[in-house]
Amino acid sequence: MILSDVECECGTIYRCAESETLSGEPGRLACANCGRIVEQWDAAHRRVYRCVLTPDRSYPVVAPPPAP
Repeated sequence: MILSDVECECGTIYRCAESETLSGEPGRLACANCGRIVEQWDAAHRRVYRCVLTPDRSYPVVAPPPAP
């Protein structure tokens, strides 16, 4: 099993689990948040994706404080 993270342009993060032994089919991952195609594959291995973090649930970017 190969685990990896994939990020959409909108900031949504997906975790991908790819089997090294199960055969799969060609396919694609469409973002559940914005609808863009995040990843497309022709590989023979089975893949499963899970949404890990959406932009509305992530921590806001905080600017560092000014130097003293």
